Amino acid sequence: MIKVLLLNDTMIKGGKERRIVELLKYSKQHFDITFQLVFMHKAIEYPEVTAIGYPIHILNWSNKSFFKSYKNLLTITQNFNPDIIHSWSSMTDMVAVLLKIQTKKTFISSMIANAPAVQSLKDKDYLRSKLAFKFADIITSNTKAGLISFNAPTNKSISIYNGFNYDRINTAFNNTALKIKLGIQNKFVVGMVAAFEHRKDYTTVITAAKLMAEKYPSEIAFILIGGGTDLAAMKLFAGEYIEKQIIFTDKINNVEEYISAFNIGLLCTNSTVHGEGISNSILECMALGKPVIATVGGGTAEIIEDNVTGYLIPPKNPNALATKINELFLNQQLLAKVGSNAQKSIETNFSIQKMCGTFYNLYTNKHI
Repeated sequence: MIKVLLLNDTMIKGGKERRIVELLKYSKQHFDITFQLVFMHKAIEYPEVTAIGYPIHILNWSNKSFFKSYKNLLTITQNFNPDIIHSWSSMTDMVAVLLKIQTKKTFISSMIANAPAVQSLKDKDYLRSKLAFKFADIITSNTKAGLISFNAPTNKSISIYNGFNYDRINTAFNNTALKIKLGIQNKFVVGMVAAFEHRKDYTTVITAAKLMAEKYPSEIAFILIGGGTDLAAMKLFAGEYIEKQIIFTDKINNVEEYISAFNIGLLCTNSTVHGEGISNSILECMALGKPVIATVGGGTAEIIEDNVTGYLIPPKNPNALATKINELFLNQQLLAKVGSNAQKSIETNFSIQKMCGTFYNLYTNKHI
């Protein structure tokens, strides 16, 4: 039995956290592994984490009482005596370095989940990576672009793509009922699932939505799913189109049901400050057979083959976005073809079996 101590900041809704959930669930069913989970703070938005049944430790980490917090973590580690320390954030990488020094256990860093075009030591993640990677035995990223962006040492680095769990979409979704509820029955639906934060480019999406609403005032609707600090400002920016052609849902739990009602998925990124890894939002849309239009950059080109499984557009270009939406709106045959290509790509290249199997090989030292 392999014992893995898994470290992360929290378990709030996010792509990295979704990967952790899927790894834990799959490993419980298929591998001779046991985990203990350590989170820096108590914020668990995935109920599956608790339901899986692995012991969970909440540190309530405080930099003001660093030594006390670290002592608690060291005690947990020594009592569990893991074979692997697997850290998923830059902050937990820092304490994993200390654990590595004291316990001599294998340390896997999976902190890389994005691929900024420009890195700076002013960025805390990049700065921490400089130290963590010296001590890590293995470094993983969910994109090749991420490894390059963070200058990860090639001799101990590996890219492991996100795995999509099809159990999440085995339910038959009632799109008609959902559209009636939202007041968009018989409308063509374009949607985006992403946090309303500076790293996402909702300004471009809403500008394109306004252009399309002017052209097709009663035929098209946009659903924007997520919460965050920019939500109120983006609602204000939507202006007269809010709730008519542009619908904001805030955070929801049944995201797959909403995506199933999309005709097109979007992911627009503020590439000035952020480079995507492998976006779970894109994976979800493609797995449900939806063409995705996304900002070029980061790891997005590793999941979307332009003009085949989706479309890559220049950053901050609402006209390019509106033009591509309009093309698919007017060509149902192309819409269906690209959606089918997208679905097949996820089945082939982004399976949950492939992702979890690769991590298992790392845990059992079969990567060498």
